[in-house]
Amino acid sequence: MRSSPAQAFAFALLDSLNPLSSKDLIARVSQVFSGDVSALWKQARSTFETNENVKASGKGTGLKYVWVGQTPPDAFSAGLAAQMRGRTAMKENTVTAGLHAGNAERGRDVAPQVADGAVDGPMDSGNRNEGRGSARSAEDGQIHPAVELVRATSVSGQLPENWAGVLGSVMRNPLAAGLAVDSLSDDALQAAVPALGQAALILQALPRDSKALKTIDAVQLAGPKGAAALVDAADAELRSLEPASAKAQELRRAREFLIRRLLNSPSVGLLSLDTVLRATREMESPKDAAKKGEWVAEVLATVIGAMDQDSWKNLALQDKSAVARQLTSVPLNAPGSRARVLGWIWRNHPADLADEMWWRGVEFEDLASVATTPLASALESDAIASAVVKPLVVKRLASATTRRQLLTSLAAPTALARLMDESAVQQAFDRVLLDDNIGRAWLVRLRNETRISELAHQVEALTRQAREMTELLGKAQEAVRLRDDRLHRVEARLGEAAASTNELRESQSRQIRIDVMRAFAGLCAYVDGAADSQPAQRVRERVRRMAAREGLTPSGAPGRTEPYDPQRHDVIGEPPLPNTPVTVTGIGYTWGEGADEIVLVRAIVERT
Repeated sequence: MRSSPAQAFAFALLDSLNPLSSKDLIARVSQVFSGDVSALWKQARSTFETNENVKASGKGTGLKYVWVGQTPPDAFSAGLAAQMRGRTAMKENTVTAGLHAGNAERGRDVAPQVADGAVDGPMDSGNRNEGRGSARSAEDGQIHPAVELVRATSVSGQLPENWAGVLGSVMRNPLAAGLAVDSLSDDALQAAVPALGQAALILQALPRDSKALKTIDAVQLAGPKGAAALVDAADAELRSLEPASAKAQELRRAREFLIRRLLNSPSVGLLSLDTVLRATREMESPKDAAKKGEWVAEVLATVIGAMDQDSWKNLALQDKSAVARQLTSVPLNAPGSRARVLGWIWRNHPADLADEMWWRGVEFEDLASVATTPLASALESDAIASAVVKPLVVKRLASATTRRQLLTSLAAPTALARLMDESAVQQAFDRVLLDDNIGRAWLVRLRNETRISELAHQVEALTRQAREMTELLGKAQEAVRLRDDRLHRVEARLGEAAASTNELRESQSRQIRIDVMRAFAGLCAYVDGAADSQPAQRVRERVRRMAAREGLTPSGAPGRTEPYDPQRHDVIGEPPLPNTPVTVTGIGYTWGEGADEIVLVRAIVERT
């Protein structure tokens, strides 16, 4: 936003699926940038509108912009990163050359100790924390670049020209930078922070609490990828040291502060889940481990809540398992972060929540506390109910030893109570009230009253049922009488219809025979007249046309090879097995199509 506001507004537009007005663009950028966005929009508008990938439509207050280019956002990021790397490399060379020149003037040809950062050694009387995190090197008294940068900014109220180079070199060892600036007073930090901007990242590993640093949004300054790189640099810095050394212990403490400041950032939701897991995996456990677990779970809930569905779907199983392990350290309750994470998974990827790893350490009381929240539908799903809820319900009924425990269990929400088996509840009452005279008397009285009430209801139900059956019997008898009458009438009609049908059938049968014989006689007459006067081929074609007119279809073609079908072929010689290849020597005829087809004459075949 500060170096290229037009391009930043282009990013905001590219990231939107819908057209945006200038007001929408300002609102989107204001979510991640705390400066005067409206003023920057006025400055950048003309350049923004000349971007070939931006199309404007409408007029006045209805003017909206839409992204029409095909270039993915990474191409912009890569271009900016390349430019920044070039500028940073030039400034680093300038800074290094300047420091070498300063050392030469003082008679010391020693490069600044960036890799080691702050080391033990004597300090000026004005500095604090003597003997640890000194701003000067014990070997040559060289002041750490991070300290010089903060001091210069606190005095002038603005960043020096070489700040980008110093930031780049210092951030390769952020923990050492944090130990170095620990030598500065809170007043110096308070004076420098407002002007440091992105350079305030060098303060994130400061191993003490500072009011000045609480106003810094580290993730916003570094960006999601920059924050991940910062964590990687801190881990690499620690790995380069002997774990048991005093310096490694100091760096580990600085890493704790760095990670906590990143994950307490208002913009923590922008971080990737992988970054959060790596950052918290090696954190030192505080005295109150429960507080750490709740804090980590809260961060995970924020980051997961900001994820899209595809990001979670593409997440490795080991990362999901790591999230589940982190959540195991905190209780499952309605307002808690664990319930928020499980609720998000249930809404977006319900099949994942059936995995037992999400429910480790959960007890009956935990399920009862979330059974009235949106997670109730998850508890009622078949997979989770059988694998998670049912075993805990059975365990709770079996472990109840007092009236209070049992009645509290029975008062559980529907998602749990519906899985309580009646016999198990009865056994629990018998066991709990065995030595409880008051409760047992209640139970006996309730059972007697319940039994009497049940019998009264049964008598009433049976009386009502008998009355209904009597009415139904009368109606049934009347229906039978009417049905017998109809049956007699139908039988008489059927007799009449049968006689008529027989006459019709004989008439139809005679007509069918006449039609068949007429067709056959026509065929015979034609063959007799054409046998001596027409070629055999012409006679054959005429006969086939006459057959086709009557609905007959030739079956097989002489000389053609077909699989043997006993229903369609007459074989010359010993019949082969079905589907054995045979050669057609004489055609057959079929009548009808599909399921109604009838083979009238089987084709003559012989073995191929």
